[in-house]
Amino acid sequence: MRKKVRGYILQFTSADHGGRHIHVYRDNHELGVFDLEQGPIRGLDEVWSTELREVIEGFIKELNERGFFRT
Repeated sequence: MRKKVRGYILQFTSADHGGRHIHVYRDNHELGVFDLEQGPIRGLDEVWSTELREVIEGFIKELNERGFFRT
């Protein structure tokens, strides 16, 4: 599932590789990854903000509602 929210592009792909995570992009560049267990990783920790946290929380909620990203 891929969605654009407040300028961020969030992508969750269950077939990607092990672990539950979301790739985060902005302006056609990957900012990093949000991992369900570890939180912001692989570059995302450097741009982490309240706005980005809210965007990801909303996306996870939507994924939960669709049965993709159960916490």
